[in-house]
Amino acid sequence: MSHCDEATNDIEVSTNSKRSGTDGVSRRAYLASAGAATMFASAGCAGGGGGAPTINVITWNDFAQDPVVESVEENVDATVEITSSTSSTEMFQQMNQSGDFDVAVPNNNLVPRFLNADLIEPVNTDAVDNYGSIYQKFRDFVGQQFTQDGNAYGVPIRWGWYGYAYDTREVPDHEPSYNIMFEDDYVDTDLDGQVIMYDEAAKTMPVAALYLAASEGGSSYKEALTENDRMTFTEDQIQNMRDLLIDQKPSLEGYISSDTTFIQQFQQGNFLVGHSGRNEIVRLQENQDADWVEFVVPREGAMAWYETAVVSQASDNPEMAWEVVNEYISPATGAELARQGKSPSCNPNVADELDETEAELYGRIDPERIEQFIPFKDIDSDVQEPYNAAWEEVKA
Repeated sequence: MSHCDEATNDIEVSTNSKRSGTDGVSRRAYLASAGAATMFASAGCAGGGGGAPTINVITWNDFAQDPVVESVEENVDATVEITSSTSSTEMFQQMNQSGDFDVAVPNNNLVPRFLNADLIEPVNTDAVDNYGSIYQKFRDFVGQQFTQDGNAYGVPIRWGWYGYAYDTREVPDHEPSYNIMFEDDYVDTDLDGQVIMYDEAAKTMPVAALYLAASEGGSSYKEALTENDRMTFTEDQIQNMRDLLIDQKPSLEGYISSDTTFIQQFQQGNFLVGHSGRNEIVRLQENQDADWVEFVVPREGAMAWYETAVVSQASDNPEMAWEVVNEYISPATGAELARQGKSPSCNPNVADELDETEAELYGRIDPERIEQFIPFKDIDSDVQEPYNAAWEEVKA
């Protein structure tokens, strides 16, 4: 961990530096020489005939809401244009195919793809002066996942975590554990056909790994989740995770991919225990009469996501782009963003701008709790094929 601390604390300050491609030619220079200048002419272009520059951002829909955009534009001398996206993979594909975007805000597990494809700038810490205020844990994550040659290549913005929620009217109090999803007698309630899991390998396979990690001799599963910048399961471990999820089938009501569907079906009583993100439950409790819902972090640990802003090498205004990024973790704009997504900022100072109820739901997070979290990661390429095949067998 000391190596990671050093990597994040000694970020080189650079406004104009480019990561070099083949023979020392940056990707942006390569695109230009290949006649691709028209592809990124709009990135960071001056708006309205010489006025404030336009910074084009591809990100989640929460960032496109008026309170967030207005807060950024009040504090940065730029016009912000948001392209909404529903997946980090799409953001990567869009930035990889063209230079139309100055900023992308994918989930953390996709940032190494941007870095490995030579698409993004190192963080300009002069422009991102709120970086030092974010939780130390997230700065450590940056050091582990996307710091190269002493330079960080992304800024954590918002975050959340996954555990499970249950209906307290039917399910008794218990020590939070993934045992409830895999063991018939963990609680004194019949859960056959009453459990929901996510319809996504990236979210569900790690649950199986954490459950197996808690069993006798299973610590290597947790090591595969935590010790590298990618998940490094062996093929035997992957098969064991597959078998566990297949054996779980009698308990399942089904797999759900949509957060909205999860909330609706939970409200309608279609299941009693659901693997879920915390912000889905906050939405449910805020908008419905749902004081019967309890969300918990299992003793085995919880997978966490954090959105991470990156700046394109194709940007004509990288410093201004980083100033926009800086606004997303400023107290004022960070508070607007937290309200839109019901998710806490990676900067704890944002909670000071929230009212008491908001701060309780998605503002003040006990730093000790953060230590329980394990960031989502891509699967190691050496086992990507058997990993994907195992998930397809589970679904089949």
